[in-house]
Amino acid sequence: MKLWKKGMGLMLSAILAGSMLAGCGEKAAGTDGADKDTNTAPVEEETQEQTQARPEEEGKENVGGLELPLCEEKQELSVLVVWDNSLLDDPNEIKGIQKMEERTNVHINWITYDQTEMLEMFNLTLSTGDFPDILCPGGTNNYPGGYIQGIDDGVLVDMKDYLQFMPNYTSLLDSSEKATEQAMYDDGEFHAVRILQGTDTKVEGGGSAYGMTYRSDILEKMGEELPETVDEWHDLLVKCRDNGMAAPMTLETDGGTALSLAWGVNTDWSSNYWQYDYNTDKVGFGPLQDGFEEWLSTMAEWYQEGLIDKNFTNGCIPIITGDYSNIENDQTMLFDCMFGFQNGTFLNENGFITNEECYLQAIDGVVLKAGDEVMKCSDSSCVGNEIFVTTNCKDPELAAKWLDYLYSQEGMFLMHYGIEGESYTLDENKEPVYTDTILHPSGDLSPNQELSLYAMKAYMGYNNGEAGDRLSIATSPNGVSAQVESIEIWKSPEKTVSMPVGISLSTEEDNTINTYLTDIITYCQEYMVKTIIGEDTVSYEEFVKGLDSYGIQECIDAYQSACDRFYSR
Repeated sequence: MKLWKKGMGLMLSAILAGSMLAGCGEKAAGTDGADKDTNTAPVEEETQEQTQARPEEEGKENVGGLELPLCEEKQELSVLVVWDNSLLDDPNEIKGIQKMEERTNVHINWITYDQTEMLEMFNLTLSTGDFPDILCPGGTNNYPGGYIQGIDDGVLVDMKDYLQFMPNYTSLLDSSEKATEQAMYDDGEFHAVRILQGTDTKVEGGGSAYGMTYRSDILEKMGEELPETVDEWHDLLVKCRDNGMAAPMTLETDGGTALSLAWGVNTDWSSNYWQYDYNTDKVGFGPLQDGFEEWLSTMAEWYQEGLIDKNFTNGCIPIITGDYSNIENDQTMLFDCMFGFQNGTFLNENGFITNEECYLQAIDGVVLKAGDEVMKCSDSSCVGNEIFVTTNCKDPELAAKWLDYLYSQEGMFLMHYGIEGESYTLDENKEPVYTDTILHPSGDLSPNQELSLYAMKAYMGYNNGEAGDRLSIATSPNGVSAQVESIEIWKSPEKTVSMPVGISLSTEEDNTINTYLTDIITYCQEYMVKTIIGEDTVSYEEFVKGLDSYGIQECIDAYQSACDRFYSR
């Protein structure tokens, strides 16, 4: 249990990275910013064209235009990355990574931390000046002032000069207009290599990895219909309380909840409450929205009525706290921010609880009034974090080529599926199928743990969500994955208030955000929690004045300028 909990660091990294300021890179008057880019990445066709254009040298092999091995004599690169594996101490013990070294002739000296450790170690690494060649810190870790500032500081390499050595990466960008928009900087250049997301064959957004979830098994026993409106959920939670539930609904530790979207308000901690109105093209801040006061007052009323977990400030999200007692003992009906991979019967099947009847079912959202449009604050970004190549790297051309290998189909399969013939095979349609070695591992290992001996699955390079979906479906007793279904449900609302993906702050704007935002968020969190539990006597008007004094308008202006530049590219 302890090892499994520790192993969730990487998944949290990917989730947070996907949700932080997630939005749309496509805008038109009256649109909601939904992801409609379905361009495919022509992996095989592009490879054939590039092969014809670049004949192989003797002893070389062409992979999507990249020649292997990357160097005649074995070279080394140092790479910092978010990674956590309870079974292995070094990624070089993974069979897929060993094969990558064999194919590229590049040995990687890995520096790994889980997501919690990385929050501290990334800043420490920057402060020492002793940088590895490549940094892929995941989560919300960014270079102070942004990547351009890192170039100006002489710390980061301007990768626009090295894209000529990255045929697989540029081919994937070219295959998706949305990816191109999101990876481009305001000057029209590509200064950093970005994590790309998609499937085996297509660059596309992965959807939302978390959202609202409820206990469908309990609802069925109660003989109740699934509520759609806030008032209907209130009535159901009252019945749950009257039937003995101690915590009918959970909140995030700061009091935030996806339920606030019914009021048009974003209170999600992972996006720092920012939101965007695609009709007016204006940046918004959740606590300043018209519906915030009413939402917060409603949560305070529900808390006093005993409908909300009294201990939510201690951390009511089980994956973070490790406390599944409210689920085990049928004490909670409505969960906020329940991560998708825990849905369905996952918790029982993987030993977190012994409650065999428990079934967690995702819902797309809740509305304030019947007929209102369901809203989300996430979008299907196909571009993730920047990958930092540092000026300590003595051979940035080699670093560019090694990174490009991660975006080739061969490299991506080694990272996500492992070794062909051992961890997976290809069916008649050339689609990967996990072998019995993975699906029915010997000993006490789960399929995911067995796969971790073959594939690194770190959040770097090309992040293939389809690989995880395939394993989830293959290990499901009925061939249906609640985890995969959850992602589809949470991304289904067309209307989103998420920030546009691909905006980049100038150095001045980034300094403004760094100067003010931490105190602003702390101020908001304290106000939300105290109001909900009934300890705050400050009026909403006084709270807004406090936000003004903390510099909220300066932060709004900074993000607004970044969004305006993004849409003028």
